[in-house]
Amino acid sequence: MVVRAKRKVRRQRGSRSHGWGKQKDHKEAGMRGGRGNAGLTQHHWIRTIIRAKEAGVKPLGKYGFKRPQEFQDKYETVNVSQLDQSVDTLVSAEKVKLENDTYFINLTEMGVTKLLAQGNVTRKLEITVSQATDRAVSKVEKAGGKVILPKK
Repeated sequence: MVVRAKRKVRRQRGSRSHGWGKQKDHKEAGMRGGRGNAGLTQHHWIRTIIRAKEAGVKPLGKYGFKRPQEFQDKYETVNVSQLDQSVDTLVSAEKVKLENDTYFINLTEMGVTKLLAQGNVTRKLEITVSQATDRAVSKVEKAGGKVILPKK
């Protein structure tokens, strides 16, 4: 039996376009460069960037550095506005003491490690906590209360 010449498919291996010319040719989708999400990282890359900017997200790929979990500090936090709103519920649950219009709150016993400053304080609070931001301390003191921090 006679062996014919190599087929075109074998000859075209490694030639990128396989004899169809430009990259956009022979995609079976006319001149639009493919169907669906074809070419988002090649010939439609500018479209990917524009859509990402409109959506307010970064385009494809990895960015930045993520610190390992064992080196990240984890705090159980609470805002002063959350304390101010829920103090009546905490008094009824006997987690907060009320004496002479002053609420005594021990956040370390509740498992909270840090006091944050979001919101306003309208009551006189005396809070015991292991850490607190400067703004949180000033807001509590402005309302007539105080924050008790451990000695360093």
